[in-house]
Amino acid sequence: MKTTIDAVASSLMPLAAAIDIGSNALRLRIGGLTADRQLEILQQHREAVRLGHDAFTSGYLTDETITRVVTAFGRFREIIDAHPVGPVRAAATSALRDAKNSDVLIEQVRQQTGIEIERISAEEEAQLIHLAIRHRLPGIDQQTAMLIDIGGGSVEVSLCHHGDIIAVESFAMGTVRLLELFRNDHGEGADLRLLDEYIDAMLDRVGQAIAGWKIDLCVGSGGNIECLGSLGVQILANDRADRLTFRDLSRLSKRLQKLNYCERIEQLRLRPDRADVIIPATHVLRRVCSLVSDVDLRIPGAGLAEGILLALHAKNGVGEALPAHQAVAWAQALAKRFHADSDHAGQVARLADSLFLQTVDLHGLGERPQLLLRVACLIHEIGLSIGTSAHHRHAYYIASSVPMLGLTKREQLLIAALLRYQRKRFPDEAHFPCSELAAKQQHMLYRLTVLLRLAMALNKERKEQVSQVKISMTKDGNGRHLVFDGQGACMLEAWAVAKQAVHFENVFGVALLTPKIASA
Repeated sequence: MKTTIDAVASSLMPLAAAIDIGSNALRLRIGGLTADRQLEILQQHREAVRLGHDAFTSGYLTDETITRVVTAFGRFREIIDAHPVGPVRAAATSALRDAKNSDVLIEQVRQQTGIEIERISAEEEAQLIHLAIRHRLPGIDQQTAMLIDIGGGSVEVSLCHHGDIIAVESFAMGTVRLLELFRNDHGEGADLRLLDEYIDAMLDRVGQAIAGWKIDLCVGSGGNIECLGSLGVQILANDRADRLTFRDLSRLSKRLQKLNYCERIEQLRLRPDRADVIIPATHVLRRVCSLVSDVDLRIPGAGLAEGILLALHAKNGVGEALPAHQAVAWAQALAKRFHADSDHAGQVARLADSLFLQTVDLHGLGERPQLLLRVACLIHEIGLSIGTSAHHRHAYYIASSVPMLGLTKREQLLIAALLRYQRKRFPDEAHFPCSELAAKQQHMLYRLTVLLRLAMALNKERKEQVSQVKISMTKDGNGRHLVFDGQGACMLEAWAVAKQAVHFENVFGVALLTPKIASA
């Protein structure tokens, strides 16, 4: 048997290991990519440790729970060491984000096994799950889909359009959490009447996120949803476990509710740690799917662990990386949500790109800052939906608080600061929010602010009249000429650019000469 495993492993080199530290269980996946770049799982192992019971009741993990987790990681370590595994990543979700003493567990696991545990955000969790689903369902790149991930601690609902996530709503409504909150008088399940009232607020937010979009399909992930797919075959005599209709969900929900906890274990052969949480999971899933009841639910059997493996292989240059354009698609969707002028934002973004590339010798920034500038351009007017007089401040508060996929938290705060300084006061290290940034980020902020303001100035009248902009060095090398081609006089644009010359000189150390108009 070992020879066979070794042979398969050699064909999948390099191997990676992913550990999903959920609220209901811990899962290990070891896998690699085949010659045609398909992810193949070589080894998997599950440990039934319900972290959420402690985290969602007292807020603290007990010594017993911590010991069980450390023991489970010891077994994971043995399995990993028995294979030629390269990178290993252990990602913790809702329960360890909530537990106040999760650092104790993380440190004990590190000392005993050498495995570093990371607490990932709900946004990164959604992004990794999305990566796994795109890999398993490549046709999703030509569709608009609603992704529903039901975990033990949280529920993530994502809207995806042509392969990009354009909205994510995360709710502290995972199955273990709900079971603890709404356990009925008999102590064996959730009170569905109270649960319904709790779910209503979630449905309002999901409904707003998908409003105006025609959903082509729903995709479900997580152990409970995969279990429902199997029950569809077992109870409803469905032909396949990877697809359910809304009618299937309703029939399964009624059947499951008629059985008590012990009957679900005995008659349906459910694991004890699945037999209780399957009720709130089914209820939540059915209510969410009711928003698009005419669309079937696909169950690809891929989730967080598979997404981690794909991301690890991408870092090694083997698989597909999380696309940089995800942040752009997210920004465009955010601008649409806040009714920003997309034509104006697109023109500002194009002009900013051109300015960035032509001033590399001055700012010395790379591709990532260029992406941050583009995102800022696309959403710079989202604050207008709240009010005009201080829309730059409103834009800052929106951008700093909403989730932004494809970006780190530091990058998000930098973009938010860029929006704050798009007009009025220029950033300085003593002024909030510039003062909250590290010195390296402040350095970047000054440079990107100049370029954003220049790009905005070049479309001052919002008529997209400037078709091309060119920056060239003066003969003495101490300044820069800015010349642009435009339709019409473009006098307002020329005036607006000239106003930014002082900031250009202060930041870049060279003069920006009054713009000349190449054509009128």
